Amino acid sequence: MKKLTAETFAHMVDGACIAATMSFSSQRDLAEAAKKYGFAQVYGFASYYDYLLKELAGTSTGVGGGVGSSLGAGTERTEVKVFEAKTYMDLGCDEIDMWMNIAALKNSEFDYVLKDIQAVRAAVPAGHNLKVIIEPATLTAEQIETAVKLVAEGGADFVKAGTGFVGPCTLEHARLMLRAADGKLKVKVSGGIRELSVVKEMYDMGVDRFGMGVASSENIIRLLKEEE
Repeated sequence: MKKLTAETFAHMVDGACIAATMSFSSQRDLAEAAKKYGFAQVYGFASYYDYLLKELAGTSTGVGGGVGSSLGAGTERTEVKVFEAKTYMDLGCDEIDMWMNIAALKNSEFDYVLKDIQAVRAAVPAGHNLKVIIEPATLTAEQIETAVKLVAEGGADFVKAGTGFVGPCTLEHARLMLRAADGKLKVKVSGGIRELSVVKEMYDMGVDRFGMGVASSENIIRLLKEEE
């Protein structure tokens, strides 16, 4: 594993500004940071996707679409998730991050969870990543393993931790997700990751993306540059 540099890290970042306390200025800051550092993707408010797409046109950064949140529970109906995914792809979004139906998972409705993912996968064209959010802070180790395997079976490209709104993604969550993915999926860690030491350890474990806010990602980039 190569040493993590500021540039490498920046290209692994999915920058996010989706907190309810934020306003349009956060979307502007997100776009400017993405242009400055070369983030992989950005995730903002859906009502400002047009703005983000315009600002980031011609750059290496894609605009991602968030699908089926229901306050992080993923309990939107499947047809609503499919409609959202199609709408955002038609708009020009590059990747889709969808929430798994956490309630269905916890109720052992695994066929429902699988078909939910497969339906969104069918709406996301080949060549565009689908990530599935499982909110590991709300799950047991066994549930995390089951969730990751369902994500893989559903045809997604990534399994993603969470938003941080219902709990942070820990090193143990990352280990469990990577172990269950077993090379069949890429892993995106996200939610409450702010320490350089944690970022480095997750990178060494083999994660592929970091979901972070602008301030947190800029701080990690600054710290990494100080080491170079």
